[in-house]
Amino acid sequence: MKHVITFFSMLAAMNGIASACAVCMGDPNSYVADATNSTIWMLLGLVALMFVATGLTAFFIWRHARAPIPPHLQFVESLTNEPEEC
Repeated sequence: MKHVITFFSMLAAMNGIASACAVCMGDPNSYVADATNSTIWMLLGLVALMFVATGLTAFFIWRHARAPIPPHLQFVESLTNEPEEC
């Protein structure tokens, strides 16, 4: 019950008019609106860059995992393998 009374008392105290900023409710050609739009595009670009970097890293690992073993390493592996017992 105490929370309900607190909620309604705070609601009654907020009798002022809310004003929007220039970005939300003003001149769309203002400097603030242009800066906000540029910031949003920059952040979207950074997210896209992270996705591309992750994809390229996965492709790099996949490509190198499918590469054949170089001859000098293949020779070393053949020397270290133990022969099978019959």
